[in-house]
Amino acid sequence: MSRCIDDRPRVRWMQPELLQVKGETFVSLRDPAGIQAEVMLLSPLAYQLTGLMDGLNTRSEILQQARERWGVSLQPDQLDQLLNSLEERYVLDNATSRGYLRDLPSRPAAHAGSAYPADSEELRQFLDQLLEGSPKKQGPASSAYLIPHIDLRRGRDSYAQAYNHAGAGLEEFDLFVILGITHAYSHNPFVLTRKDFETPLGLVETDRETVEKLASGLSFDPFLDEFNHLGEHSIEFQLVFLQHLRSRPLKILPILCGSFQAHLETPSWPEEDGRVAEFLRRLGEIVPRQRTCWIASVDLAHMGQRFGGPPLSVAALKKIEERDRESMRQAASGQARDFLATLQEDKGQRNYCGTSAIYSLLQVLQPGPGTLLNYQQCNEPGLTSTVTVASVSFP
Repeated sequence: MSRCIDDRPRVRWMQPELLQVKGETFVSLRDPAGIQAEVMLLSPLAYQLTGLMDGLNTRSEILQQARERWGVSLQPDQLDQLLNSLEERYVLDNATSRGYLRDLPSRPAAHAGSAYPADSEELRQFLDQLLEGSPKKQGPASSAYLIPHIDLRRGRDSYAQAYNHAGAGLEEFDLFVILGITHAYSHNPFVLTRKDFETPLGLVETDRETVEKLASGLSFDPFLDEFNHLGEHSIEFQLVFLQHLRSRPLKILPILCGSFQAHLETPSWPEEDGRVAEFLRRLGEIVPRQRTCWIASVDLAHMGQRFGGPPLSVAALKKIEERDRESMRQAASGQARDFLATLQEDKGQRNYCGTSAIYSLLQVLQPGPGTLLNYQQCNEPGLTSTVTVASVSFP
């Protein structure tokens, strides 16, 4: 066994997919953090074994559970062979993968060249084109926004309304708190990073002093799933707009928010989870209100076949819009619990990808009434599915 493999191994979150290769069944593991570019193929049994690698089970307990659950008797060296293979590909959350993360000088621009141009001049032209045709606000920017994180082209209207509303007023702020959404599994409700962020427009500084103040004294480790920041787009997409529209360097407090789905399916307030309550309290205490802009990087409903539901219809889209507009009306009221209640009514069936970030922004800031700048439905051909997005400004 490699000296880097712990006796209680834990795998990082990977995206699995069932594959058939020459008549045989495999499970492919894709690394959403992008540390391992190539997918890893595992047998169904090997994949089942990774499900026991939770950082709690010892190697001997993994072998025992394999016998009890599946009637499979493995030798210790067989398990070690699998563990070594996982470690070589940075799948294990251990000293090897943590060392890789620690040694990164900054968080790379994960989506440059795919979601947007990797060349700085081409990127600026691309962003200018996205922002064209939307009215530009005169005067200071608002202190808080809800802005999408959908593909930049699909969400063009909502991005343009938000960033043209902010415009030159973005120069006024010294710090941007960006509440993104972690699309990968997280053990805790919030995930921090100390890393600066790279984009084709330059390096974005993370306010490490504020990160450390926020993290200190928490009852949970906000860096446990720091890997999630590496491949996540919800913060990165906002950065390129902010850099493009500002003439001076950018400083951010990047926060990934986990899922609040459990609070929708069985209605409860997120603060009933002590980790949420303490994090939001500290966030409100530590971050200065003056010269700080808050952005919740969020999408709304995910409905239709692509998301496990039935195909849509014009009538269904109209109903979704009615419910979305009510949710945004309550969000714009500045009342976090009134917003959440609109999602609890249907037990989260609209599959918002932004509930936790919207709620957190509203609960910390308790802003005055906001303005819905734009609402749109990004429909797929044949109305098979839709993703809805909106942009909202707060004073």
